[in-house]
Amino acid sequence: MSASGDVSVCGLTVRPREHVLLVQGREIDLTSREFEIISRLAEHPGWVLSADQLCDESEEADYSPESVSVHVSRLRHKLSVAGAEDVVETVRGAGYRLRRTETEGEDPMHVLPGSRRRLRDASWQLHEAALEAEHAGSEEQLESVADALEDARHAIYRILAE
Repeated sequence: MSASGDVSVCGLTVRPREHVLLVQGREIDLTSREFEIISRLAEHPGWVLSADQLCDESEEADYSPESVSVHVSRLRHKLSVAGAEDVVETVRGAGYRLRRTETEGEDPMHVLPGSRRRLRDASWQLHEAALEAEHAGSEEQLESVADALEDARHAIYRILAE
């Protein structure tokens, strides 16, 4: 993620502050739900996020895990028309993820030594802990825990990038 909060991955540029998705420099018109989904996936490229995880921050009753597949289908169509086919992948029985492109190379984790693989696994556990923390405590406690977990996750990724 850049200092501006923009995320560039899989040939996409997500600008959360502007609520904009760019594909090959062209702005794509998305609904709020579609933008939420692509933003969440872009924050964690390669990670599988369940339908529950993709809609867990929404407080609206009409947005449920069951409706996520409809939004993903519409999102895929818009991405395909824009030239970004097969970017959102379904992992059967688990959820959705952004597929890595050839220009981004293979997931480097498969060639990392065991210690780095464990560090990657710890990062995933950290993410899971953050999701669990959302279901307990006061609003202030949750924000504090979430911030600390996010900082730790970023530190882990910096180590992995070395």
